[in-house]
Amino acid sequence: MGRRAGVYALSVAHAGLAGKPDALLWHYAFQHDLTVVTTNARDFIELLDVELHPGLIVIREAGLSRIEQWSRLQPVLHHVLATADPNFMINRVIEVCGVGHFDVREVQGV
Repeated sequence: MGRRAGVYALSVAHAGLAGKPDALLWHYAFQHDLTVVTTNARDFIELLDVELHPGLIVIREAGLSRIEQWSRLQPVLHHVLATADPNFMINRVIEVCGVGHFDVREVQGV
């Protein structure tokens, strides 16, 4: 679905990181310039205490199907792509609370 929107996406399983600690996933995302999309808000928000990070999109609703998750992500992707800034997600967190309902904020630790 992301590919059709012009966005490269990689699942944890396809990266060979299924079952690995969140810190390792975060490091992988940073090394490969990938924004993390997760429903695991608490653990990943704790990892934001760094000077520079690749960005985090958190879906705040639990128990959603893949189609429901995509319906929440699609407006966020449109927003990010509309900025035409390839670095827009650096040090940003987008919290998604429903279809078309999301907040963007800068978060930088250290």
